[in-house]
Amino acid sequence: MVLDLNSIYSLAWSIFKKNWWEYVLISLIMLVLMLFPLGGILQFFVMLLMINAILKALRGNEITFLSFFQFKEIWNSKVIIFVVALGIYSFFLQGINSIALSVVLTIIGFIISVIFFPILCVLIDKQFNIKETILYSAKLTKTIRGEILLIMAVNFIIGILGILLLFVGIFIAIPIITIAIVKTYLLLDDRFNSNINI
Repeated sequence: MVLDLNSIYSLAWSIFKKNWWEYVLISLIMLVLMLFPLGGILQFFVMLLMINAILKALRGNEITFLSFFQFKEIWNSKVIIFVVALGIYSFFLQGINSIALSVVLTIIGFIISVIFFPILCVLIDKQFNIKETILYSAKLTKTIRGEILLIMAVNFIIGILGILLLFVGIFIAIPIITIAIVKTYLLLDDRFNSNINI
C-alpha cells in the first residue's frame, strides 16, 4: 500500500490535539451555517479556510485561531468559479424529484469524488488554473483509487461515530477527517513529484 492509514490518522489526531478548540469552533461554525440560506456555499468557504490552515500545520508552521480566517489567501477567481459550480450542482440536486435520477447522480458524484479526491487541497495549494487543478487532482489518484476508497470508507466511519457520540463527536470527526484528507493529498503530491524527478 502507498498510503499508511495508521500514520495518516495518528498524525491527524496529534495535529488536532495541538489546536483542538480552534478545530472544534470552526466545525461548529460550519454546522451552524447549514441553518442559513446559502449556508452550503459559506460552509464551502470555511472548509477551504480550514484546509489552508491545516496545510500550514502539516508543513510544520504554528497556527492560531486567526490562521483559520486568512480570506486573502484563498480568495481568487478560481475559488469563486468552484463555488458557483457547487451552488448550481446543489440547486440542481435539490430540484430532482426522480429517485432513479437521484441515485444515478449520487453514484456519478461518488465516482467523481474518488477520482478527484484531493481537488480542494490542490485548489488551495497550487497556483493552477481550473483545468490544471482538475487534471492534477486526477493524476494524483490515478494508480491508487482503491486506497482512496479505503480512506473515504474510514472517513465515513469516523463521521458516523461522531454523530453517534451524542452528535458532539462530529466536532472532533470533521477536523480529523479534513486533516486526514490534507495529509493524504500531501503524500500523493510528494509521491507524484518524486516520480517525475526520477
